[in-house]
Amino acid sequence: MGHFVNNVSRCVTESLEGLALGSFGNLILVRGKNVILINPQKHENQSKVAIICGGGSGHEPAHSSFVNHEMLSAAICGDVFASPSVGAIVDGIRALVSNSEKSSNAILVIIKNYTGDKINFGMACEILSTEGIILKKLIVADDVSLPDIKDRRGVAGTVLVYKIAGALAFQQQNSNSNMQEQLNKIYELAEKVNNNIHSMGCALSSCHRPDGSTIFTLPEGEMEIGVGIHGERGVLRLPMKSSDEIVTILIDKILAAKQQQETENSNCKMMVLLTNNLGSVSGLEMGIVHRKAISYLKDKGYEVCRAYCGTYMTCLDMRGISLTLLTVVDDTFLDLLDVGGADFTKTNWKPDADYSSSSSSIYIDAPRALGNDTNSGIGSNNDTVDRELMSIIEKVCIAGVEAREMLNDLDRECGDGDAGETLTTACKALLSDLQYYSVSDINLSFRRIAGCLTNAVGGTSGPLYAVFFIRAAAAFSSHANSNNREEWESVSTWADAIYNGISGIEDLGGSSRGDKTLLDGLYPVCDVLKNEGNVGMECLVQAAKDGAENTRNLKAQAGRARYVEGKGLGKVDPGAFAVYLLLKALL
Repeated sequence: MGHFVNNVSRCVTESLEGLALGSFGNLILVRGKNVILINPQKHENQSKVAIICGGGSGHEPAHSSFVNHEMLSAAICGDVFASPSVGAIVDGIRALVSNSEKSSNAILVIIKNYTGDKINFGMACEILSTEGIILKKLIVADDVSLPDIKDRRGVAGTVLVYKIAGALAFQQQNSNSNMQEQLNKIYELAEKVNNNIHSMGCALSSCHRPDGSTIFTLPEGEMEIGVGIHGERGVLRLPMKSSDEIVTILIDKILAAKQQQETENSNCKMMVLLTNNLGSVSGLEMGIVHRKAISYLKDKGYEVCRAYCGTYMTCLDMRGISLTLLTVVDDTFLDLLDVGGADFTKTNWKPDADYSSSSSSIYIDAPRALGNDTNSGIGSNNDTVDRELMSIIEKVCIAGVEAREMLNDLDRECGDGDAGETLTTACKALLSDLQYYSVSDINLSFRRIAGCLTNAVGGTSGPLYAVFFIRAAAAFSSHANSNNREEWESVSTWADAIYNGISGIEDLGGSSRGDKTLLDGLYPVCDVLKNEGNVGMECLVQAAKDGAENTRNLKAQAGRARYVEGKGLGKVDPGAFAVYLLLKALL
């Protein structure tokens, strides 16, 4: 099967360039990043709050084609079905706020409920919040095909969430309330939408990636119920049925999930319907699906207040559809859905009188970090290296490198065997420029370490390591250093730092104490510091060792180990054991 692709590795970039060129300068791209935003040089964003969404590509028109004045201020796009990098997210949001006179400085970040998106967008928000940017995150989880609410994926309902949030931000542009008040108001309404939106999909075929490969094979005469938007198989495979029967199955399952989820006004009978094309269903067929969805809801006693039918969030060229129901528990939902009309995309961009294709670039450069040098990799002439801190970092990092094979072996027993590899990568990155990370200002030192870990360590581990140090840094003032030993030597300050770091990992990774992760090594150390006051390093090392040993009795509730039969019972968690080994290096 052929594709209209020049180069698989550049297909996302070239697609975004097409959007930007067709906007006649109204949309702009961030150079080197797959980020598209309203051009700040042409449009003064009078709204104090910007709405941001993004994620993997392959879902077009979501999210890039929904960048307009009434919806998104920017879309941050990853490769096909892959979360954008932390760096791309940071650069995209910095580009929005870099000109305070023309740009918003408060951001609502709307994130679909996928691990990569949650961690990378979450880590980017941690970095940006240290630069004075006001942010709130909203995680959309509308796919009811997965029974556990916390595991539900963010799918087509996400479009209605940011359609309503963006319209409210647009309406508030002349409000006298401050940025924080406006952001809170928009977040509260978007969260209400999120709590009352439910979706489910069905596919008659898999999708084709840009390289022509498919993710699953569906035999002729069969269909998948409950497919995801990344080409995942559904949760139920059935013999092919008629369009009306498929719609009935999907709506019955959506309504059943809605009833199980107790929400305010959960018995409300007013609905917004979104009939979504997952990629390659003809307009003729979409009308047939939409017809039955509206009539079946009416037969079951529901009033369809708004009904949208079209292509909103795809899975490349998957031959499938999804249905989304938004329960109208607030009449404001309808008013805001009407802002800008029923066509969500901005199809009529027009060139201004002074527009010239030859002189108008579709790219701007990403601004540097706002107000700090934690990601620059270049130290200041005023840096004072703290030799004691340097010795500590060096000993810990050498221990991390030496533990590589031991941790890999532990991880092979209940994970994917790369725990030691990941830690070694992090430690080597810090050792490569030890003086830069060993400055006497501990707050700055920890933030620089976080920046290094974000850039050097891939997967989910890098952001989790980094958020620990970003949050821990906040326990120290910006002047905590070896010349003033009060904070440096304070047990309570270090206890607060470790606890802050733990909270960051919990918030970003969604794990808790007892889930069989590195937290089960960190928490005992924090407990000793908080409860026993002035203790020696030997006590902290013993606490970490005991915590790691206790993970033998735990079943994994986070990470890849939770998918392994037995969930690692009887095995030591490599993350918790790493905490013990790193602290042991300081004895």
